[in-house]
Order: sequence, then structure tokens, then C-alpha cells
Amino acid sequence: MSDIAPDPQHGRSAPVLDLDPYADAVLADPRAMHAAVRDAGPVVFLQRYGVHAMGRHRDILPLLKDWETFSSTGGSGLGDIRKPGAWRPASPIVEVDPPQHTHVRTVLQRILSPAVIRRWRTDFETAAERLVAELVEQGTFCGVHDLAETYVANTFPEALGLRDSPQRRDNLFLLGALNFDGQGPKNARYEATQRRADVIWDWFLDSMKREAMVPGGFGEAIFAAADRGEIDHATAPLLVRSFLRGGLDTTSSMISAALWYLAMDAGQWALLREDPARIRPALDEAMRLETPIQNVCRQTMREVVIDGVTVPHDSKILVMLGAANRDPDQWEHPDAFDVRRQTLGHLALGTGVHMCIGQMIARLEGEAVLKAMVAQVRSLDLAGAPTRTLNNNLRSLKTLPLRVTAA
Repeated sequence: MSDIAPDPQHGRSAPVLDLDPYADAVLADPRAMHAAVRDAGPVVFLQRYGVHAMGRHRDILPLLKDWETFSSTGGSGLGDIRKPGAWRPASPIVEVDPPQHTHVRTVLQRILSPAVIRRWRTDFETAAERLVAELVEQGTFCGVHDLAETYVANTFPEALGLRDSPQRRDNLFLLGALNFDGQGPKNARYEATQRRADVIWDWFLDSMKREAMVPGGFGEAIFAAADRGEIDHATAPLLVRSFLRGGLDTTSSMISAALWYLAMDAGQWALLREDPARIRPALDEAMRLETPIQNVCRQTMREVVIDGVTVPHDSKILVMLGAANRDPDQWEHPDAFDVRRQTLGHLALGTGVHMCIGQMIARLEGEAVLKAMVAQVRSLDLAGAPTRTLNNNLRSLKTLPLRVTAA
């Protein structure tokens, strides 16, 4: 367990590293950078961006649980959203702390109750079975565009209750790209995504309104909660915004990552087919290795010492979840995919009060897809080399050529 102490008297300064987590080569393969951050110490200072960074699992785990010392109110990305000129308002669930966070999360948990999730299960599984059947008949397909993205683009907006439109799928994935590019620096990648998103901004603003929600979705339930006085009316569309901008990309990334690793190892695919109870561990293992949201940021509320390193008050810390999830001090053979691994303690979904509120939906979607694949597919192989989408904070594949044979 890491030693986090509020007394700075015995701390030393963080080592300074000239690393760029947002360089193309690093985004394509961040393992060397992650190792450099872990090897340098519990906390480092990234000179290029003027922020601290952490990569060791033993230090990150207690940090994520200590919201009073390491606050989310400065924003989940590099920029401090509390300061003038911030490009967006704070998320009312991700970028607030207790007691406000506790109140909003409690309302959402009532809306996204286990009973509601169970009601969705049948619809989600039926949709997965239908889509997988179509793709198995084709024999070859893209695991990203044809399967993961198509599936979540149909199921998640329907669950939210977002009115359908011809541009809905493309617009939602563009908004997701903007959301995660915006968690990094205002570099050329972010600026290019923002220019593309500017074209659909009116559509986005309209999609957060009550009028865009169809009856029966949890979006409507969010506005109903505002009517009952459980949350502010101004908060309701911002909650819808948070789901719109983060509810598709991470789930698609998780599903396509699992398919990628399973397609690379016939033995792992055989283990999954032999025991479908391993579906959830397979998804957790894929999230551990690929960690869709690579980094989260926290703001220090006081000067603090982390394993002997002093971090000043009001410092932004880039918390490298992807580095922690491949930390060799935490995981045996950390770069290996194994559906039999005990993945308890992986940080892809966060931990503590800010653990992912939408994880039940994401897990349900992922499990439905892999369940359909296990039932309908005998062999799963790569039909070509995958390609990767480069985003400032979302780790995902762009293409995943797959070849299957029917079970």
C-alpha cells in the first residue's frame, strides 16, 4: 500500500521527465512511456505540460479513493476547468466531489437500478444474437465498425432514449472523440476534432434537451427526477450530455479489444467457448490491457507527500491508469491476456466514489456480444492487421479484420 501523507517536511521533489504522453508514437504504443514513469518514482513531473504524473498501481489505488486530497473538481483532463476560459462546464457526475457527487450519483443509481438493467438484458442479447448471425454469415468483417460500434450505436442510444436520426451514429462517435481529445492538451489533434464537431454543435445541443428523449429511456427518467426536485433542472441536460459524450466509445473499445486478443490466441478462444462463465473475466482482462480511458486527472487540495515525493497544493496530477494496469509489481506477466486471470483491482473503471457510473450498461453490452459470439462462432481469427485510432485519451482500434467459422 502506498504511503500518502499530508506532512511535506520529509518529501523530495518529483523527478523531471521530458516525455510527451500525447505524441503519435506514444499513443500508438504507450508501454515504454509507462515503464519510464513507473521506473522514475511514485510521482514524476512532466516538464512539457507542467503537470505531475503517476504510473504505479500501489500509489494510484489509494489516490483514487481519497477524493478529499485528490479532487476531481479541477477536471478529468489536463486543463483546469475551474479557471476562466475553460472550454466546457464540469460534468455533474465526473467532475464534482461529495456531497454534490453523492447526491447526483444516488439519483442516477436509482434510475439505472439492477432491475432496469435486467429488463434491458433480453433486448441487448437479442440485438447481439441478430447482429452476430449476420456477420457470421458473411465470414469476414470488421470487429470495430461492423460489430462493436454498430452494436453499441444501436443499443446504447435506445436505452438512453435518444431520438433516432440518420446522423445519430456518426455524430455520437464524433462527440466521443471530442470528449476524450479534450482531456488532453489543446494540440493539433484536439483542434481538428473540435472543428469537425463545430459543424454538428446545434445537433448536439438539441440532443441534450428533453424534447430529444423518447418515452421509456433513462434520459427521460433523468428529466423526471428534475421535475421531482431530486436534481436541479439545469443539471439534467448536463447528465444527458455526459452519457452522450462517453457512453459509446469506451464500450466499443472494450468489446473490440476483447475480440482482438481472443482472435490472436486460439487457446484463449477455446477456453472461453469451453466455459462461457469466463466472458466477464475476458472483458475485464481486455480492459486491463487496453484501458479505454488511459488517464484521469486529479487536483491536489493540499501539499502532500506520496511515497516520499512532495506534490504541491493545487497541482494537477495525470493519473496513468493504463500504466497501473500493466504494472509488473501488481500483475504477473502483465502484458499477457488470460481469461483465467484474477483481475480484481484493475483500474480501467476507476475506483472509489468516482467509479464508472455506466459500467453496468457497458458490461451488459459486452457480455451480450461475447455470449452471442461464443454460441455462434467456432473459430475466430485475424483476417489482417488491425489499425488504431489516435486520440488524446481514448485507446481504441480503428479497424479489426476478423474471420470466423460458424459453430
